[in-house]
Order: sequence, then structure tokens, then C-alpha cells
Amino acid sequence: MDKSKQVEPLKSALDEIPRLRRLTSRDGEFTMWKDEVCRILESEYGLKSTEYRRFANAPGTSFIVRTELGQEQEYQRQLDCYGEALKSLVDGD
Repeated sequence: MDKSKQVEPLKSALDEIPRLRRLTSRDGEFTMWKDEVCRILESEYGLKSTEYRRFANAPGTSFIVRTELGQEQEYQRQLDCYGEALKSLVDGD
């Protein structure tokens, strides 16, 4: 498969991030989105690939304050991390 076909679904996933930002951390769409991107990466690159691991491990670990504000901040941080990982895959960096 050529590179443009591989990155097309990743570009679509990246385009979804602004919409996900308008949702709250309690919304299940984020989890569905993340799981779908993981399935795409697994299918295209393999479960043990650098590309899959770059996305799946993008947020790393963090200390979450269990307040509503803390959860929302963590949600936005994770979107930032996943977005940067997707950009690096799409741009080929």
C-alpha cells in the first residue's frame, strides 16, 4: 500500500481532534476515537510497530487530580499528546 493511502485515515482522525475538544472527558466518543485509531495503526503497521507504540504511548503517565477541572485538563492534555503523535505519523517525522 502506498504512503498516501496509509496516512489518509490518520489525517481524518487528526481532523476529528477539534470536535473532540468541544466534548467533555466523560463523553465516550474520545475512547471510541482512540480505539479506532489504534485499530487503524495495528492494521496498517502492526501491533509491535514503532508507529503503533508512538500513538498508544503518546500521553505517557500523569498524575490526575480527581476533580472535574483536573479531569478536563487531563483530557485536553491527552488530546494534545495524541494529536502530536498523529501529526508526526502523517508528516513522516
